[in-house]
Amino acid sequence: MFGCRPVEENTVFDIAFAEYEIADRFCQIQMRATRREGCESFTVDWGDGTVQEWSQYELWHNYTKAPAIYPKCWSDWLESCQGTYCGWNNSDHGGVQGHIIPWGRSIRSTFCCYQFCFNVTGGFPPWTPMITDATGTFDRCTGLSGRVPRWGRNITEVAQCYCDCPGARGKFPEWPERCTDFASCFKNATGMHGEIPPWPECAEWLDSAFEGCTGATGIIPKWPEAVRSVNSCYKDCIGLTGAWTDDPALLMPEEKLRNSPTSDYYRCYDVVTGCADELRSLFWDKNWGGAIPRPTEGAQ
Repeated sequence: MFGCRPVEENTVFDIAFAEYEIADRFCQIQMRATRREGCESFTVDWGDGTVQEWSQYELWHNYTKAPAIYPKCWSDWLESCQGTYCGWNNSDHGGVQGHIIPWGRSIRSTFCCYQFCFNVTGGFPPWTPMITDATGTFDRCTGLSGRVPRWGRNITEVAQCYCDCPGARGKFPEWPERCTDFASCFKNATGMHGEIPPWPECAEWLDSAFEGCTGATGIIPKWPEAVRSVNSCYKDCIGLTGAWTDDPALLMPEEKLRNSPTSDYYRCYDVVTGCADELRSLFWDKNWGGAIPRPTEGAQ
């Protein structure tokens, strides 16, 4: 818990974790604060009975037992919380616990902010208009549960955002129109349901975007014009029943997906493996996960 005097309407300093070190049976937390006008000192309640007033802007504290981190709020001046609590589930330092807090109004990147934080609870906060990169934000946050909010309108990357979050619920929201990377976005998000929303035409990476989403229903939408990779995109989506077309040239555009600029492997393996037979029968090529071979051109 952090306090600053004088109290003003807006946050007047930023604090970010610099590093931590675990040695000799204690954990040392190091932080840096950015000095703001009118704030000459601030108090820090370290949560273990120690309360200190600081006038210098590099600070540290030794914990003799594992502390639990309970996020309180994001600074209004903060532009990125990239990787802030990523992996903080280790018993040596207590891990991050409590509810997810609302995003600060200036944050642009939430990249892997809570990735692997198994002990955080509560729901998912609304995305703010400033956020552009939501990659891996809640990846494997198995303790979170609640309705997934609409995407922020300026988000361009959502890869692994809700990956392995079984508590994520609600219908799949419409995609941000400028988003390009969707890889593993809802992978194994078994609490999600409904129809797959149309892909933005600029979408490129769709690998495992809906893999394991057993609640997905209806038909798969048209591939985007810019698509580059669709490996396992709908793998094990047992509730999907068809596709927007049965034309193999449109359904399986291998000329777009066969090669990357630097390699020669397919980017269309297991696309519908594990799906219903009526969907798999459209994808006659086994690499795509098809079930029924089709005759070659000119065969009787």
